[in-house]
Amino acid sequence: MNKPEKFYTKDYMSRPGMSFAIDIEDPVERIQEFMEQYKRESVAQGFEESLMTKDLAVVGATGPPHVTAVFEMEMTPKYGSRMGNAQGAAISLIHDMCTTMAMAPLAREDFWHFGGVSRVLSVTYLRPTKTGTRVVVECEVLQVGKRFATIRGTMKDKATGDLLSVCEHNKASIIFREKSTL
Repeated sequence: MNKPEKFYTKDYMSRPGMSFAIDIEDPVERIQEFMEQYKRESVAQGFEESLMTKDLAVVGATGPPHVTAVFEMEMTPKYGSRMGNAQGAAISLIHDMCTTMAMAPLAREDFWHFGGVSRVLSVTYLRPTKTGTRVVVECEVLQVGKRFATIRGTMKDKATGDLLSVCEHNKASIIFREKSTL
């Protein structure tokens, strides 16, 4: 029986939507380029693909030392339930992707050039997010170290400013090796 790979190899970094374009200085343009990777080469069908290629837009970002990112989207029925509210899992995915992309402005060679993997994603749902609502997702990198980061996200109704959900996302940076050691 073959053992599963223990480490990710660097060939993973060539996949679309895996690494940040560290050669782009402007924080908004760097995040936009990450999103464009999804458009250039679709690898799956589902919430993530639709979110990243059609529904979500980056509208602002700041680079170090205070790293933030702001996104907007309409909560379309594909993210909704029969009650006419966004599904909790869809809101979690939106927070996951937005807080991950908030890491892009601080990325550099061998430091968070890949958005990392989730350790903990805690989402608190404060109000129903009705389908058809235009939402704003504001993200702030609270702490970043060599291997771990904490990012906060808030989702608000753009029209009313009502706070709909909040999240705290703890991420881990992983090591990519030239080739498998197994």
